[in-house]
Amino acid sequence: MDRIEHRAADGPDGPDRLAEQIRLHRMLTVRWALSWECRTARVRELFDEGVALARRLRRQDAVAGDRALATALTSRATFQVAAKEFTAALDDFRQIPELH
Repeated sequence: MDRIEHRAADGPDGPDRLAEQIRLHRMLTVRWALSWECRTARVRELFDEGVALARRLRRQDAVAGDRALATALTSRATFQVAAKEFTAALDDFRQIPELH
Protein backbone atom coordinates (compact mmCIF):
# COMPACT_ATOMS: atom_id res chain seq x y z
CA MET A 1 0.00 0.00 0.00
CA ASP A 2 1.53 3.32 -0.95
CA ARG A 3 1.65 6.25 1.49
CA ILE A 4 -1.42 8.02 0.05
CA GLU A 5 -3.55 4.88 0.28
CA HIS A 6 -2.23 4.24 3.79
CA ARG A 7 -3.14 7.77 4.91
CA ALA A 8 -6.59 7.42 3.38
CA ALA A 9 -7.08 4.10 5.17
CA ASP A 10 -5.79 5.61 8.38
CA GLY A 11 -8.64 8.11 8.45
CA PRO A 12 -8.79 11.43 10.31
CA ASP A 13 -8.35 9.85 13.76
CA GLY A 14 -6.26 6.79 12.88
CA PRO A 15 -3.04 5.96 14.71
CA ASP A 16 -0.66 7.40 12.10
CA ARG A 17 -2.45 10.73 11.95
CA LEU A 18 -2.78 10.86 15.71
CA ALA A 19 0.93 10.06 16.16
CA GLU A 20 1.80 12.94 13.82
CA GLN A 21 -0.58 15.24 15.69
CA ILE A 22 1.14 14.30 18.94
CA ARG A 23 4.58 15.00 17.47
CA LEU A 24 3.51 18.42 16.21
CA HIS A 25 1.68 19.23 19.44
CA ARG A 26 4.80 18.44 21.49
CA MET A 27 7.00 20.56 19.23
CA LEU A 28 4.65 23.54 19.51
CA THR A 29 4.23 23.07 23.27
CA VAL A 30 7.96 23.06 23.88
CA ARG A 31 8.41 26.13 21.67
CA TRP A 32 5.60 27.89 23.53
CA ALA A 33 7.18 26.97 26.88
CA LEU A 34 10.44 28.54 25.78
CA SER A 35 8.71 31.74 24.73
CA TRP A 36 9.20 34.73 27.02
CA GLU A 37 5.56 35.75 26.63
CA CYS A 38 4.06 32.51 27.89
CA ARG A 39 2.01 32.12 31.04
CA THR A 40 2.55 29.08 33.22
CA ALA A 41 -1.14 28.09 33.34
CA ARG A 42 -1.48 27.98 29.54
CA VAL A 43 1.74 26.01 29.15
CA ARG A 44 0.53 23.52 31.76
CA GLU A 45 -2.68 23.08 29.75
CA LEU A 46 -0.66 22.39 26.60
CA PHE A 47 1.40 19.70 28.31
CA ASP A 48 -1.82 18.20 29.72
CA GLU A 49 -3.31 18.13 26.22
CA GLY A 50 -0.21 16.33 24.95
CA VAL A 51 -0.61 13.64 27.60
CA ALA A 52 -4.31 13.30 26.75
CA LEU A 53 -3.52 12.91 23.03
CA ALA A 54 -0.92 10.25 23.79
CA ARG A 55 -3.40 8.35 25.99
CA ARG A 56 -5.87 8.44 23.10
CA LEU A 57 -3.24 7.04 20.73
CA ARG A 58 -2.45 4.32 23.26
CA ARG A 59 -6.05 3.09 23.06
CA GLN A 60 -5.69 2.76 19.28
CA ASP A 61 -2.08 1.54 19.00
CA ALA A 62 -0.44 0.27 22.19
CA VAL A 63 3.15 0.31 20.93
CA ALA A 64 3.09 3.79 19.40
CA GLY A 65 0.89 5.03 22.24
CA ASP A 66 3.26 3.80 24.94
CA ARG A 67 6.17 5.56 23.24
CA ALA A 68 4.20 8.78 22.77
CA LEU A 69 2.86 8.69 26.32
CA ALA A 70 6.33 8.17 27.80
CA THR A 71 7.57 11.19 25.84
CA ALA A 72 4.55 13.33 26.80
CA LEU A 73 4.83 12.42 30.49
CA THR A 74 8.57 13.14 30.46
CA SER A 75 7.99 16.52 28.82
CA ARG A 76 5.25 17.44 31.26
CA ALA A 77 7.28 16.28 34.26
CA THR A 78 10.26 18.32 33.09
CA PHE A 79 8.03 21.39 32.88
CA GLN A 80 6.64 20.61 36.34
CA VAL A 81 10.15 20.44 37.80
CA ALA A 82 10.93 23.82 36.23
CA ALA A 83 7.70 25.17 37.76
CA LYS A 84 8.70 23.64 41.15
CA GLU A 85 5.73 21.25 41.06
CA PHE A 86 7.77 18.32 42.33
CA THR A 87 4.96 16.05 43.51
CA ALA A 88 3.18 16.24 40.15
CA ALA A 89 6.47 15.65 38.33
CA LEU A 90 7.18 12.58 40.44
CA ASP A 91 3.69 11.22 39.70
CA ASP A 92 4.35 11.54 35.94
CA PHE A 93 7.84 10.04 36.18
CA ARG A 94 6.46 7.04 38.11
CA GLN A 95 4.09 6.18 35.26
CA ILE A 96 6.84 5.94 32.63
CA PRO A 97 8.41 2.55 33.57
CA GLU A 98 5.00 0.88 33.19
CA LEU A 99 5.01 1.88 29.51
CA HIS A 100 8.13 -0.04 28.52
